Amino acid sequence: MGYYSEVALCLSDNGRARLDAAMHEARQHATNPGDIELFLQNGLRQDAPDSEGVLYYWEGVKWYADFEEVRLITDVMDELDVDDYLFLRIGEDVDDAEILGGWWDNPFDARLFRTIDFG
Repeated sequence: MGYYSEVALCLSDNGRARLDAAMHEARQHATNPGDIELFLQNGLRQDAPDSEGVLYYWEGVKWYADFEEVRLITDVMDELDVDDYLFLRIGEDVDDAEILGGWWDNPFDARLFRTIDFG
């Protein structure tokens, strides 16, 4: 079982390059580099037109810092300028939401909304 989240990560070209470099390094040093690659492949990936960046999206993911793949991504975010990424996470609890980074002008128009719908 566990606690699941919905996660979106938008990376600028600079952010994508840094993630690619971290992935290259992880292939050489990580305990299970295949797990990291599989984690990225299991998410939805959308490339921006004209190579302006990349969006990763995971639904129903365990976003725990003790997982190597999550730690790799959070370490990359820690190294980036805030304008090179936007990280959005919604947890199962109604008050559990996280927004990091400042790339609000991303080509994916990624945003976090909590809404009430009825009809």
